[in-house]
Amino acid sequence: MTKNVIIRPFVTVLLFMMTTVAMADGATFKINEGVVDAATKAKMEKNVTQMMTVFKTAADEQEKKIKLPKENFTPEAIKDIEQMWKASAMSCPPVNIMSRCLKTSSGYQVRGIPIDMVEADQAESRQELTVDFTTDGRISGVSISIDLQRYEEIMGQKESDLDYARRQIIVDFVENFRTAYNRKDIDLLNSVFSDKALIITGKVVKEKPNSDLTRMTLNNNKVVYIKQSKQQYITNLTRVFKNTKYINVKFDEIEVVQHPKYDDVYGVTLKQYWHTSGYSDEGYLFLMIDFRDADNPLIQVRTWQPYKNAEGQVVTKREDVFHLGSFRIVR
Repeated sequence: MTKNVIIRPFVTVLLFMMTTVAMADGATFKINEGVVDAATKAKMEKNVTQMMTVFKTAADEQEKKIKLPKENFTPEAIKDIEQMWKASAMSCPPVNIMSRCLKTSSGYQVRGIPIDMVEADQAESRQELTVDFTTDGRISGVSISIDLQRYEEIMGQKESDLDYARRQIIVDFVENFRTAYNRKDIDLLNSVFSDKALIITGKVVKEKPNSDLTRMTLNNNKVVYIKQSKQQYITNLTRVFKNTKYINVKFDEIEVVQHPKYDDVYGVTLKQYWHTSGYSDEGYLFLMIDFRDADNPLIQVRTWQPYKNAEGQVVTKREDVFHLGSFRIVR
């Protein structure tokens, strides 16, 4: 029997991942580098393989709830996966995965586990997961991954060991932030915003005379910027979550910059794609993240600017996107 095999190499000093995709009866997972202890490595491999099997079986049987073995997952991971499952069942394709494992501050991490989101449109259904582990090999978290090449670029720009550690936290933060929208986790989103967060949302509108709203003219289009409090933003988002079955949020073109004066402040700029059955948009998202409490980084500023108007004309260029220099930090 001839198998169609696709080998995708991904090489950096710190990360090597090779995924071999082959037609098989089920998905398998092996770690080829990164864990010294053989027993922990075997436990991680078993837990991920079992997770992929549970996902596929539950999706094939159209189970409304996912049942995960408690001995393989932390309670937090079970809660997160159950929330993701409420938004959409996940099925793992029949793949054989060999992965490099990364060491993190709390355990281990593997990236690029392929899944299919059942509720998503076919063209957008394939996603990849980042899986976190405790030091003893239990699965402690699952989130939707950013692109592996973008991960390499972000981590490769480190200027120190501390900067590298913070960049790793930022990537995890961004992936969990994105996944929170997919799984409609309003509690997590509420926790990551500072109570005094500045939230600005741009909207393309026809010019209205005598408006008190701040306007910026770009390419002869009017973009109105509306300031919201954290409570207003969370209230509006709660309403959207309640009235929407499935939300597919994707991040691309991610850039991470450390503040030139305050080394515990970072700016994250990215392009966000938001898609539901009734609404879609594309725009630039900027987050100012405060690391003064290293264990609980907070978003102090969130801005969103539309990329195009309804006619498909670009209304926000990359160079016009908000950035760290757009805001004055007072301490």
